[in-house]
Amino acid sequence: MFLSVLIIASGWWHVRALGEGLRRQLYISKVLTMLLIIALAFNYRGYDQDGSHAWILLGLFLSLAGDILLMLPSDRFVHGLIAFLVAHLCYIVGFAQGPLVLKLLDGLLLLALAATVFGLLWHGLAEMRLPVLVYMLTILAMVWVAAGAWHASLTAGTAAALVGGLLFLFSDGVLALDRFFRPIPQAPAWVMSSYFAAQFLMAASLAG
Repeated sequence: MFLSVLIIASGWWHVRALGEGLRRQLYISKVLTMLLIIALAFNYRGYDQDGSHAWILLGLFLSLAGDILLMLPSDRFVHGLIAFLVAHLCYIVGFAQGPLVLKLLDGLLLLALAATVFGLLWHGLAEMRLPVLVYMLTILAMVWVAAGAWHASLTAGTAAALVGGLLFLFSDGVLALDRFFRPIPQAPAWVMSSYFAAQFLMAASLAG
């Protein structure tokens, strides 16, 4: 409970620093929030029933690496994208360790959403079309597998993973639309608050 409060406080600190343009606080709070989320995930290591915990933890560490790459003064967007791509692949493997009931309708709805967003991004992406498409399909696969895990077990942990995956979709969707389509009011605050919530739920999903 105490760690959860610290995560919320640190995440709120980061969003405030975003709004006020406090660069040093921005960097410190971003890394601190992810480290606290990783610490929360470590707290649940005794709950591992199917070997999924190591994969989720690896995904969290890779996400931290992606965060750091995106904070560097030089443009490391592609490098950060790769780190997050591998992180999502780790989440997929982690979710797939337990029983799955993958539903075609879930997949079709996710693909329809992706097609709509990608259509809006198309002209602004230029040479980034293929990397963004691969990244988008990976996130969709993560959400689909998370939904399959939830359909199979209906536990609090799988529900947390599914909601976390959907929040990733929202966060990355806002980020992409703001960067490649048109500016969105308060986009950084929306992106980071939903991103931290998604990672928090990934860690919380390990509680079962």
